[in-house]
Amino acid sequence: MTIPPPDLPPVVVPVFQELTENQQLAFAAEYGRRKRSLAVMIALAIVFPIQLFFLGRIGLAVLFLLTGGGFGIWYVIEWFLTPGRVRDYNTGIANEIILRLQANKPSEE
Repeated sequence: MTIPPPDLPPVVVPVFQELTENQQLAFAAEYGRRKRSLAVMIALAIVFPIQLFFLGRIGLAVLFLLTGGGFGIWYVIEWFLTPGRVRDYNTGIANEIILRLQANKPSEE
């Protein structure tokens, strides 16, 4: 059994453990490529707020930039919202990968 990635969302761990070893390895490789780093996204939120683009929130990101970060207020609030957005993004990616792997799982008859 493969050890789950250390930053794997806790809600996904039980499902991860039900995958075959090959599926776990495939999951870990793809999740490692596609997940977003919490530290990097927070740094982007503070230094140059483009993290929303990387988290797939394009419309919100454009609105953010057009309003100058909500005239500076939204800019500061985003520092605190970003960790939750990163967790949600990574959980979505993990669920997507698991669903795809389970769909490709050979049926046991």
